[in-house]
Amino acid sequence: MTQTHQSINYVVDIDTSLEPFLERWVALATDDVSPFHAQPWLRAWYATLGNSAGFQPLLVGVRSADTGADVMLLPLSTWHRAGLSFVGFADASVVDYTSPLVSVAWAGDIDQTNSAAVKHCAQRLWQAVRQALHGYDVFRIDKMLEKPLDESLVRVNPLMLALGSRLQDCEMFGNQFHTGDDWDVWRFSLDKRVRKEFERSWRVFTRSDQARFECITEPQAALQLFEQLEHQQSQRMDQLDHAYVLDQPAFRAFYHQALAGGLADGSVVLTALRDGEDVVAAQFGIANRHRYIALRLSTGGDPWKACSPGRLLCERTAEHLHAQALRWFDFGIGDYRHKQSFGVSHIALFDGCEALSWRGLPVAWGWRLRRMLKRQRWIVKLWRYLKKESHRQADA
Repeated sequence: MTQTHQSINYVVDIDTSLEPFLERWVALATDDVSPFHAQPWLRAWYATLGNSAGFQPLLVGVRSADTGADVMLLPLSTWHRAGLSFVGFADASVVDYTSPLVSVAWAGDIDQTNSAAVKHCAQRLWQAVRQALHGYDVFRIDKMLEKPLDESLVRVNPLMLALGSRLQDCEMFGNQFHTGDDWDVWRFSLDKRVRKEFERSWRVFTRSDQARFECITEPQAALQLFEQLEHQQSQRMDQLDHAYVLDQPAFRAFYHQALAGGLADGSVVLTALRDGEDVVAAQFGIANRHRYIALRLSTGGDPWKACSPGRLLCERTAEHLHAQALRWFDFGIGDYRHKQSFGVSHIALFDGCEALSWRGLPVAWGWRLRRMLKRQRWIVKLWRYLKKESHRQADA
């Protein structure tokens, strides 16, 4: 069932049925969209996590009132907490970057160099969406991109313009590097010690006659390898005593469906280092025609520690995909040490919490207050000290 809301400039459709939304999505999407906007990824998300306990799909399409053409599509979901209804991007902690899908002509005939006029247009667009979300209490934004990942595009995210100062810098950031057309030129741009370490790791790994790099494209083999990746990651998190959710049924179902749906068209990439039948390292990532984003990485543990298998697999995967004309490589969020070896630059992300009703106001105010306090380092240090003391006394 589709609900339609009319404003002066826009028509907003709200639906819970995925297929009509995906038809509009495919028509609006271009090859520069985020890999998280790939149709197999969205289809898998809404079939599993988006329909798991507590979540419901909320698919928002915005059309021009004059032309009827789509100008923005929002893949959202809704959930309830403490008696309030929340709306946010389709995420559940498996998406590193969120953003709407926006038409190149989202601002109509407005001169793009006229920043005030473009911002005013973005505010009208957001108000149309906000009015259509009447009945919900809070709109949450996490890890949102300011602009497309393709830096050659001047198009901006209208939600960034509309919400402006009400958005806050995200504590997390993306990590990307660009190789250019010549792989060897990029390699020699790295620190000499890093290059030598890559070479040493490969020599150590290939001491075995059965050691090899693989990019898996056959569905059954991919599923078997991914199960190994899941097992290795789960074991590692148990060793570190970290809270871990990716082995829960809804998350496992999501990744398995994303793998099955995206392997054929290359929007999902699964690579591995093997020694005979043993999985030394495995990596799951997503890609479009321009960019690869690594999302999950596992290693076989101590027997192969000497060859730094995780970092080595990242380098071999990038080299393999570079030969297929990809130039941007992305490690997603997370400030892990091995990422720095590749000379990454950061991708800025933004968070927000917007009240949609009077009931949501205390939530939005509380969110902004917590973010403000976290920027006060002395408060953070005091909180950590008190937490440490509390644990010490509990252990005593």
